[in-house]
Amino acid sequence: MHLPKKISPDNIREAVVEVKYLSNLPFEVLVGLFFNTLDNTYTYTNKPLQPPAITPSFYGQEITFKIGNLSLFYNNKISIQVSPNVFVFSSLNQYIGWDDYFPEIKKALSQFENSNQIKKWTRVGVRYISEYAKRDLKDCIKFNFSFGLPQVQSETTAFRSEFNYNNSRVILNLNNRVPVIKQKLSNKQPEIIPTSIIDIDVIKDNLEISNLEELLNVINDNHTNEKEVYFGMLTNEYLNSLNPQY
Repeated sequence: MHLPKKISPDNIREAVVEVKYLSNLPFEVLVGLFFNTLDNTYTYTNKPLQPPAITPSFYGQEITFKIGNLSLFYNNKISIQVSPNVFVFSSLNQYIGWDDYFPEIKKALSQFENSNQIKKWTRVGVRYISEYAKRDLKDCIKFNFSFGLPQVQSETTAFRSEFNYNNSRVILNLNNRVPVIKQKLSNKQPEIIPTSIIDIDVIKDNLEISNLEELLNVINDNHTNEKEVYFGMLTNEYLNSLNPQY
């Protein structure tokens, strides 16, 4: 599949890379060691930098965002949530594009590995959540939200599927015209906006990787699989409206 390198707008609300690991040391000790291995571009905090982007109950539960008692490192591009046996990477503000995002992930993982306390890498998840305000997904993707009552016009629709794709497990959540509360500035009442969401989580687990280069290849493969699933769903008309660059 010939995949675009960039689209505009990309509509990406959240891009998360989760990497799980095993270590013999207690997590409380590891946090200090991880802090010492990172370069001085990172800042440490134990408070969330911002609330989770979107957390309606219909989302899948493969990647969770822990709010209390977290350990978080961040620089001017990404944040890294560090929890027992897992690193969760995300863009600090808006999505910066894979060509900038992936080198940041690679740099951080390389520095974490320099602690010499990671025995092996066991799981990789790459999850992209795209948000479409005031848009019906039937105008964007090759999917028909219908069922055995053709006379019924659904106001909101949720669809979830799990399937294997190129040796990865994919969890796909489609949510059509779900009411999302948008907080306005000043004292104005928040606005409820019908919003559609495409949520794609690509997972490889039960891994036993001890080589960083092999781990990075898995991350890259998962990202490619995510792009193939996403662009494979879009209609040609909608894709062309996004000004794709190849």
